[in-house]
Amino acid sequence: MTAPAQSAPQQGSTTPVTAQATVVKSRFMSWNSNGQKLGTPELLVEQISRFRPQVITLQESCRTEVRKAVKLLKQQGLDYQFTFGPGTVDINCDGWSVNGQAVLYAKGTPVRDVGWEYYSDDEGPLESRAYMVFTTRLANRWVRVFNTQLSWADHHAERKTQIQELLSAARPYSRTLIAGDFNAQPGFSEMQQIWRSKLYSDVDPFCGGTYDPRCNGTHVNTGKKFDYILHRGVGSGNCLLHSVNEDHRVLVSDITTAAGPRVGCTVT
Repeated sequence: MTAPAQSAPQQGSTTPVTAQATVVKSRFMSWNSNGQKLGTPELLVEQISRFRPQVITLQESCRTEVRKAVKLLKQQGLDYQFTFGPGTVDINCDGWSVNGQAVLYAKGTPVRDVGWEYYSDDEGPLESRAYMVFTTRLANRWVRVFNTQLSWADHHAERKTQIQELLSAARPYSRTLIAGDFNAQPGFSEMQQIWRSKLYSDVDPFCGGTYDPRCNGTHVNTGKKFDYILHRGVGSGNCLLHSVNEDHRVLVSDITTAAGPRVGCTVT
């Protein structure tokens, strides 16, 4: 798990994963993998083996899908462990399994203090919104990580409450990542409380409280940005967006503590 970043496959690479495959240390990936029932274990394997992140946060992922993907990855020489967060039973998942949040992490990655919390307000029992939280080590620092999916569509009031509760939970931690599907564009009113706090920046430096045409969308069909990796106390040395299907793009960031110029996310 100590491979340097340059050992990772290049974007679009079809280099096969071998028994000697290693993950890219401090690489972080977030993906709503099955939002419109377009995800499969094979697609999950394909993206993880492409980018080889150390830590992965997933939203709207079937538990059966995650379990199968981890088995397939191990056959390819990539050994990941996983833990599940909140979710709801979904008839579209194999065996009517739970669809919700999950975290995958390369074997040997320290992950501790795992838990989750439901928001006080959401759009109903079939979409019980929550955040998952854990502590891990990235860029040689202990980082508190929040994985979430917020209410969808026109539920602005619910998202405002959820973001308030999320920021309140994250506030005590000086090194933090908040990742997931916010179902909100950067300029939405409920998002302004993030930008006004001046504590967090997105891994795409052009995405914030002020509109910037260089901010890359994470939703393939609409070109809108719904997915974020917000960081505090650590930074992003590299940002990648990869289109898999007609739903959410995979979002990848190399977490760093080094200062330096930040460039926008590369889209493939």
